[in-house]
Amino acid sequence: MKSLRLMFGVWLIWGRDSLSHSLFNALSQHLIHDPLDLVVQPQAAVLVLISRGDNPAVLYTKRAAHLRQHPGEVCFPGGMWESGDADLFTTAQRETHEEIGLPATEIQLLGRLPQSHTRAGTPVTPFVASFNSSAPLLPSPHELDSVFSVPLMAFNEGIQVREDKFERGGRVFSVPVYHYEGYEIWGFTAAVTAQLLRLLARVPC
Repeated sequence: MKSLRLMFGVWLIWGRDSLSHSLFNALSQHLIHDPLDLVVQPQAAVLVLISRGDNPAVLYTKRAAHLRQHPGEVCFPGGMWESGDADLFTTAQRETHEEIGLPATEIQLLGRLPQSHTRAGTPVTPFVASFNSSAPLLPSPHELDSVFSVPLMAFNEGIQVREDKFERGGRVFSVPVYHYEGYEIWGFTAAVTAQLLRLLARVPC
C-alpha cells in the first residue's frame, strides 16, 4: 500500500521501503543545466545534498572551531576550485569526499542554482544533488565539528527565526536565519537554502 504526503506543493508517493523520485524529478526541472564556462578566476563550488528516502533532508556541516576562516559556521560541503579539477562540479565532489567521506558514486546531480558571492566576494556555484542516506559518512576532524541534516518538512513547518541584512555593491540584501536543534544557519548558506526552498515552492501539485 502506498502513502501520500504533501510537501512544498508536490505530492510525494512512497511504499514500504522508499520515497518515489517525484520530488527530485520536479525540482530538477527548475534548476540550471546549461554548461558552465571554463574557470578563469578563483571560484568555489558547494554541494546542496538532499537525502533520498521517505523524509528528505538537506545535509549541512559545521566547520571546526580551530579553523582560521569561518570557524564554527554552518556550511554546505565544498570548497575552492583547484587546477586539477575538470570543472566546478568535480570540485564540489572532491571537497565533499574530503570533508564527509561521501564518494561521488553515491551522488546524483539534479542541477545547479545561480552562482552567487560570499561576503568576501568569492564566486560560488551551488550544485543540487540527491544522495543515498544510508551511505556512511566520515567527517574530517581537521575540518568539521559535526555533520547534520534538516528535514525539508522542518522548513515547511517553519524554523526561520529572523532576517539579517547585508550590504554588497551598494545594495542591501535580506537573508533568513534558521535554527534547528541548536544549529544556526545564516549568511551565504542560509541564502542558498532560501533559494532552494523558493524553487520547491514553485513545484506544481
